Amino acid sequence: MSYLVLARKYRPQTFEEVVDQEHVTQTLIHSITADRVAHAILFSGPRGTGKTTVARILAKAMNCEKGPTSEPCNNCRSCCEITADSAADVFEIDGASNNSVDQVRELRDNIVFMPSSSRYKIYIIDEVHMLSSSAFNALLKTLEEPPPHVLFMFATTEIRKIPITILSRCQRHDLRRIDHGAMTDYLKTVCDREAVDIQPESLSLIARQADGSMRDALSLLDQVMAGSEGAVTHELLLDILGSVDRTTLSELSEALLSADVRRMLSKVGEIYKNGQDLHRVYIDLLAYLRDLMVIQLSKVPDKLVDLPEIEIKAMARQAKNISAAHLNQIFERLYREEVTVRLSSHPRMAMEMVLMKLGRTKPVLPIDTLIEKLDQLKTSFDQAPPVVSNGRRTSKPSQGEGSKSDSSPPPVSSSRQAKPMDESPTDSVDGIQDPAVIWERICQQASDSSPALAANLTGSSLIVKDDNRLEIEINGGEFNLEMVRRKKNRTWIEQMLRENFGEPANVTIRTNSMVGKQKKAHKEQANQLRKQALDHPIVNEAQEIFSGRVEKINIIQEEDQ
Repeated sequence: MSYLVLARKYRPQTFEEVVDQEHVTQTLIHSITADRVAHAILFSGPRGTGKTTVARILAKAMNCEKGPTSEPCNNCRSCCEITADSAADVFEIDGASNNSVDQVRELRDNIVFMPSSSRYKIYIIDEVHMLSSSAFNALLKTLEEPPPHVLFMFATTEIRKIPITILSRCQRHDLRRIDHGAMTDYLKTVCDREAVDIQPESLSLIARQADGSMRDALSLLDQVMAGSEGAVTHELLLDILGSVDRTTLSELSEALLSADVRRMLSKVGEIYKNGQDLHRVYIDLLAYLRDLMVIQLSKVPDKLVDLPEIEIKAMARQAKNISAAHLNQIFERLYREEVTVRLSSHPRMAMEMVLMKLGRTKPVLPIDTLIEKLDQLKTSFDQAPPVVSNGRRTSKPSQGEGSKSDSSPPPVSSSRQAKPMDESPTDSVDGIQDPAVIWERICQQASDSSPALAANLTGSSLIVKDDNRLEIEINGGEFNLEMVRRKKNRTWIEQMLRENFGEPANVTIRTNSMVGKQKKAHKEQANQLRKQALDHPIVNEAQEIFSGRVEKINIIQEEDQ
């Protein structure tokens, strides 16, 4: 007789033998006891967790000669035939190879016939998500109202691919990944039955490699048993699985966290020389760092990390010497570079480059340290001498929002021109009334009759050239000038001037050329101050400490003291 692999030899035959799926098996046991078994049941979950196995046990329970019963006898003809996969009334169908609408129609035509020797005709469709849309549609009506002697049991690893119309017609049971401890205990039981001498740490490693799949764990154990003679040593297990032991991972992570590049490269070379899969080692290193972060941050790490208590304590001591921020920084960068190692044709070179890059990474500073450095920087900044430009003392550069240059001079008052301090507003010059007083009166009248015009006249002044020539100097840009020159506004201004001067005058409206020159000078001065601020050593030091950049610079002019 051909060899029977462990995954088939130790396949559970009763609900009690199913490992770590009590939330599903207990529900089915209660359903059978209460005679409330649904006519269509869907089992979903990761690979190798027992979906098809539970469906077969349920088929035994429903067709057992002592049943329906929650404990199939596994001795009657029906139970034995289901175990041997030769039952005439239990059809186990592969959804991937029987996914056409014609095959589903054939199934639908055959279910009307009564079972040949059993209580129920049971259809177990594995990987049901592989059925086509037409096949699902052909199954809808039959699935909703099957004959009383028919039961449907579906199994899938891709629940999201099942149409909602099918899901609504089934009772759904979600199987979960098998716990690391439960899997290790079951592997120990199998090894005892097979009289295999293997170390507990080796079983723990197999359970981690299986990633929650009991079938994968038994397949790995089968492979290890086949490759060993007598006792299974841990070194042989590492060679067969292509993994590294926890000691190597601990040393590699210690070198990585301490930025010891030489030690890291030495470890990678040693691993490469032993012929181990570097991508697999890279993934194991990522998992190790993940466990390290969980142990550092969690109060109950034993519930979140599938490791022995001794190893958890050792990793806790290792995590105690490194900040959580730096550990998270290392993990994130290592995780982002995983695709580089996985897709590289030279994984050793890729892994070495990633580790050397991480070795040059400066640790992230804790927030307390950042605040302390910020206070120190502020103190040295306040003690630094001010920047002097064009005889004016300016404030130090700073980062802020909404900053504008206040370097432009205050506008000339619209009420008067510059004149000697001892001159009163009512004085006259050579028998002519003061133009500043006249212009102030005109601007006041404009503010009462036309606020828009008055706004454009703000900061303007009136200049008398001779007896028949007047100039209005507008303080502002071309927009203000064009607004004042409009026919309606110009006519009003000329009329007001005639009323005040008593005779027609030639009026010229122009901009103040000094304003533009002053603005240009202030702009050049502001640019020079910004350049000096960016080149300031304290600013450069702040950028280096916080890895930042200067967004804006405030320039505050202060009067000379």
